[in-house]
Amino acid sequence: MKKYILSILFITCAWFSSHAQEKKNILFIAIDDLKPTIGAYGDDYAITPNMDKLADQGTVFLNNHCQQAVCGPSRASLLTGLRPDLVQVWDLKTKIRNKRPDVVTLPQYFKESGYLTYGVGKIYDPRSVDAELDAPSWSEYTYPKDLKYAEGYAEPAFSYYQDPYNVKRVRELRKEAMEKGIEKKKINKWVQKQFKPAFEKADVPDDAYIDGAITNQGVEYIKELAQQDQPFFLAVGYKRPHLPFAAPTKYWDLYNEDEVPLAKFQHKVKGGYDKAYHTSSELRGYKTEGLEIGEEDGLAVVSEKGQRQLIHGYYAATSYVDKLIGQLIDQLHESGLEKNTIIILWGDHGWHLGDHRLWNKHSNFEQAAKSPMIIVDPTQKTVKQVSSVTEFVDIYPTLADMAGLPVPTHLSGKSLQPVLDGSKDRVKDYAVTQIARGPVNGYSLKSGHIRYTVWYNNNPRFKNSLDGCKRVAEELYDYEKDPLETVNHANEKEYKATLEAMRALFLDFFNNEREYKDFEVGKVETPAGNWEAEANKRIEKYRKGDVTLTVFDKKGNEINGEIFIEQVNHQFRWGGIIDSRLLGGANKEKYQNEFANMFEHAGFENALKIKHKKLYDKYEEAIIPFLKENNISLRGHALVWEKTKNMPKDLQELAAKEDTAALMKGLESYVDYGLENYDVTEWDLLNEPRECHEVQDMTKQNSWAHWFHYGGKVRKNDNVRLFLNENKVISSPYKTAQKNIQFHLDVINGILAEGAPIEALGFQSRMKQHIAPQDIYDRLETFAQFNLPMLGTEFEIVDSGYQKFTDKDRAEITKEVMTIYFSHPKVEGLYVWTPFGNVKKAFYDLELNPRPEAKVWKEQLQKWTTTLTANAEAGKVNFRGFKGQYKISYTHKGKTYSRLIDVKDAKNNIKVKLTELNN
Repeated sequence: MKKYILSILFITCAWFSSHAQEKKNILFIAIDDLKPTIGAYGDDYAITPNMDKLADQGTVFLNNHCQQAVCGPSRASLLTGLRPDLVQVWDLKTKIRNKRPDVVTLPQYFKESGYLTYGVGKIYDPRSVDAELDAPSWSEYTYPKDLKYAEGYAEPAFSYYQDPYNVKRVRELRKEAMEKGIEKKKINKWVQKQFKPAFEKADVPDDAYIDGAITNQGVEYIKELAQQDQPFFLAVGYKRPHLPFAAPTKYWDLYNEDEVPLAKFQHKVKGGYDKAYHTSSELRGYKTEGLEIGEEDGLAVVSEKGQRQLIHGYYAATSYVDKLIGQLIDQLHESGLEKNTIIILWGDHGWHLGDHRLWNKHSNFEQAAKSPMIIVDPTQKTVKQVSSVTEFVDIYPTLADMAGLPVPTHLSGKSLQPVLDGSKDRVKDYAVTQIARGPVNGYSLKSGHIRYTVWYNNNPRFKNSLDGCKRVAEELYDYEKDPLETVNHANEKEYKATLEAMRALFLDFFNNEREYKDFEVGKVETPAGNWEAEANKRIEKYRKGDVTLTVFDKKGNEINGEIFIEQVNHQFRWGGIIDSRLLGGANKEKYQNEFANMFEHAGFENALKIKHKKLYDKYEEAIIPFLKENNISLRGHALVWEKTKNMPKDLQELAAKEDTAALMKGLESYVDYGLENYDVTEWDLLNEPRECHEVQDMTKQNSWAHWFHYGGKVRKNDNVRLFLNENKVISSPYKTAQKNIQFHLDVINGILAEGAPIEALGFQSRMKQHIAPQDIYDRLETFAQFNLPMLGTEFEIVDSGYQKFTDKDRAEITKEVMTIYFSHPKVEGLYVWTPFGNVKKAFYDLELNPRPEAKVWKEQLQKWTTTLTANAEAGKVNFRGFKGQYKISYTHKGKTYSRLIDVKDAKNNIKVKLTELNN
């Protein structure tokens, strides 16, 4: 299996060697607890030249908001693109995939779209994911234990502290804990109750601290990724300015502690709601010598000196991270990647620095909800500042959109591309932040300069409606008149209309924006150009022929009069797959009749797979005569699947023993059996090599080529063509299409390089996502380079994690797929996989009630069938019709004369002598 994984990596790299510049890289910079204390946001005190420079190069979102001002929930929401009530992570202990095991995260989506996804530092909150920090998201991740620190420095104490005094104090307390007999796993917690400084100023190198080590690894990753041909998604997550505010001395020295700005409003809101506040327990959990934190009226009390120390530390830690970001960006430029790399920088939520007498986050107030976000795209001209509301759930769709990937439709946010490029000044009316105080849940909507926060009891976050929940409080703030949130205007007459409008927005959000949907990219609109008009031009050119018809009576005389011309069969194969239990069972007549009305060609769903050859023997007598009577051809599926579970039991046993010689002989015997005993026009000789490759893995040879060599050698009838049949290529969902297409191209080239006779290409056409018709055509065109006939072998529309289809979708997709396949000159047919069944994907239910697909199928075939009455003069008739078989009829003196003719070419000169029709 390792060999197979390496081969995928090689193939993917080969693909991107020619396409790397078509995809933009992503540098994804996450900063823990960073509020907009950045020069670019108007903070004149902050010294943040590198973030300011990024802002100058890109766009600053001035009115951006987190979904919940707590690390774990904020990041879980941002990285899944789902609001907290959908991902259901509201705390610091719930794991994302325990609630949503099949969620496709932002980095995972890029990974599955062909990107290398590398990570280091804090991206997810580690308490929200597995020990591998969400393994499905990453191609590679550097874990904290593997970080490298400055020479002479060990990992910081508790990951935070490098000051010699603090390190020594921690060691002493550890020793004391051990002497007290404290359980080993509880020692750290005991030590931190005694000593855990809220800030540290140490004369150490930048990379003595964890953020410096994270930067070093980020720089190394950029160097490595610059050598790759694949596009990349590199996530670098910084720990500061989260508490404790630990930074090298030089960053503290940038600021004068006596001049740090204190919060201007350090009181409760007039007319506010007590549950909107908290006791700043996060800060109170730190034990700092000389820093006393009291409590009054449920709020923290910190002396002016203590406030200055904390705020000084916050700014120092922010400037420290700013310097490290500069190193990342410098390396991006040195590696020549800056011109094709999107940079996004964000802090996971805001932070209280004493306003409202609050510290930390954990509220719905502006200082906790408002969060910085800067986006740089060097390839496009962007708006420098965006004042309309945005939120973190917008990041996922925005990055997908900017990178040229299909934007998933199930996400809670919207792409910000229209405001980035200036085509719109806003994409939404409000942003939502939420917090819980036990069973009382607060939802806060920011719209323009207004914030509305509503509080309900009985945990509405768990519910689909507000039934049983009572509104217990409302807050309304106007930042134009009151930027510091000093007064709640919810009960003021002047704001009655505003309050009603905000209530309506909240109900719109609560009732309409909280339904969980599976991952879905949805329909991708066709680019400029009319795909259907172009397809119809191709159909007119390739599927029709001009006919010069000369008609004689049975004595050889040229006929004069009306000639009836009726197409009875198509050159293009419109086929269906037979469920032998239905067409060979107790009610076989009704299914056989409808099958013959719908299809001109057939394959067996199960009985013709070698594994199920006994089924073929069982139903042969019932089905084969029906096919011959109706002139329906039969194709074979499938001789070789290199997947153990799809092999007969005797071969499964050989595979389990890894007896490769006997396994190959056994498979050859089944190929022999199929090619000798089945009356078919063609075989899917090799089926699904992308997923089925166990024989190739075991034998360490190109067994795929071997089957075509072998089949070509042993078949008795050279007219039985050998197909390579594959799934998820033409119909592949967008997130896997590029990878699957390139893999299959390499499979074909590898087989042909061995001189093996692939004679046609079969593409399963199982639609699990609405693929734009032009994209289907382009994918077919990719494989037309081999100049081999192509066939759609298994068409059906299947609800999936990508998309749930309505009846309208099913009708539309059926028409599109039929039209595109019919229009491509190298495609020779399309087969429906499930004509009958109670499953939704079947064309008919078991009572033969047609579903949308069946109705469209019949409509299109009628549209593409030529029937006309022509007047023959001296036996001559000229017409243009769809290629296929025609019945030419002439009635004279009550007798009808007819013959069958074939219209095969672009120009057809046909002479036909009619004979009397035998009734």
